Amino acid sequence: MTANHTIENESFSLGSGPKLNTTPDAERLIRKQETALGYRIMASWGWGADGSGHITARDPELTDCFWLLKYGVPFGEATIDDLVLVNDVGEVVEGSGEINPAAFYIHAPIHSSRADVVGAIHTHTPYGTPFSARAAPLSMSSQEAVAFHGLQGVYDGEELNVTDLATGQRIADALGQGRLVIMANHGLLTVGASVASSIGFYLNAERAAEVCVKVPDGRVISSNSATQVHRSVGDEINGWHIFQWLVRSRVGDSTVVN
Repeated sequence: MTANHTIENESFSLGSGPKLNTTPDAERLIRKQETALGYRIMASWGWGADGSGHITARDPELTDCFWLLKYGVPFGEATIDDLVLVNDVGEVVEGSGEINPAAFYIHAPIHSSRADVVGAIHTHTPYGTPFSARAAPLSMSSQEAVAFHGLQGVYDGEELNVTDLATGQRIADALGQGRLVIMANHGLLTVGASVASSIGFYLNAERAAEVCVKVPDGRVISSNSATQVHRSVGDEINGWHIFQWLVRSRVGDSTVVN
């Protein structure tokens, strides 16, 4: 495999981690590859088959801009050439094509409010969406949920179709410094210090929501226990590793997005 490939199967191990100290161009490529792969991962479950959902990746140099898939491209066919760069007023400044307006209105305030956020993902999923109708945080009733212990918020507004930045800012405020925001009656959104970790943790959130939906009265572990378990499942590297597994198990050949 050539040097610009995100995934190197032969080197993946328990000690693997994101590439560090890369040049801006190399880091941009990694973020774009992870974004395109993330869309394909969503498509492998049928998520976003109706166009609902978006992944954004902050540009490493133009930090007030982010990359996302242009409107009309099926998620399962996403490539890095299908991504467009959007600025803080919603203009496409690199690439060509339209964008999903909701992607801008939801994600722009999050990227603006959180300099530490590189990646963000939201879509409508079989369990995340019905769980969101509870307008409540995930209960600590599964290992996956513990990844969000102390790191989740709830946006309980009724603007289900986000059409302005003011609503997006309220979602960003509900997220706060956390990793997950439950948008009431709408769905889940996760963020990460890499695009990969935001996607990996999104799967955790969906699985945790599934437990809550299927076993609403399940045992909830104590806050002390959740704190202890969080140390082994809640680091950014855990989300990054989940993403590597998803690429291998749901996409296979990572080079298809190049």
